[in-house]
Order: sequence, then C-alpha cells, then structure tokens
Amino acid sequence: MRYVLDTTAFSALMRREYLILQFVKSHTPGDIRTVPPVVAEIFYGIERLKKGSRKYRLLKAETERILSVLEVLPWTHEASLCFGAIKSDLERRGVLIDDLDIAIASISMAHGCCVVTKNLRQFRRINGLESRDWEQMREQNPKGPQ
Repeated sequence: MRYVLDTTAFSALMRREYLILQFVKSHTPGDIRTVPPVVAEIFYGIERLKKGSRKYRLLKAETERILSVLEVLPWTHEASLCFGAIKSDLERRGVLIDDLDIAIASISMAHGCCVVTKNLRQFRRINGLESRDWEQMREQNPKGPQ
C-alpha cells in the first residue's frame, strides 16, 4: 500500500510526533508520499511567520529535509478529472469540503494511494477514497512510547 501524507500528517512529521514517526519507519521508502497542495499549505504556514525568526528558519529547514526524502506526486490530468467528479458529487450531496482537501484526495486517488490524516471526518465524505488516521494504525507498537 502507498500512502499520501495530508497537511495534518505532514505537520505531525515536522513536529516529530512519535506515532507518525513509527508509521513512516514501518514502511519502505517510496511508500510514503505527499502532494503539491500539502506542500503549498505547509509553506503558507511558514510564510505567515516573521521572516528570519528562529521558528521560521527551523520549520523551513525541517520542511526541506522532509521534502528531500518524500516524493511529491504530480497533479495529473487524471487527478483533475477526479477533482471535478469529487467536487460535483460532494456538492450534489450537500457535503462540500475545502478545495485543497479535494485536491489532496484527487491526486491521491489518481495515483492509487491512501490518504493519511487526522481529518477523517472530511476525507471519508469522498466516495472511493481510502483514508486512515496514523494514530489508529498501531500495529507496529500498540502500547505507544515506552
């Protein structure tokens, strides 16, 4: 199984939270990826900080470090088709979610990946998308930190 980290998962990885680190470590390189809307949201958050501040420099460096080892999947024509189908379906059902979340889902589906998120409530509205919360995927260490 291949996974796409959404913004909540990418942020947790930046903070080096135990369970997301365990999740990433339990998979082979290349199985964990992200997508352009996640990268955009992360950089937006960083750019809101005071330029040159310690926090700005640390978060920017950590983001670049993570992006140096994670593949960023491209937004393909197929992903665009998925986006249109997903958004129109959500609109018809009256359960619209944020466009960036639809984009994350669309790109993930086009590449056959599961979205890893803390935002299951939103992503589970999308028919045909597999999504999981990394904190609920504790097969590796059900007891958490020792």
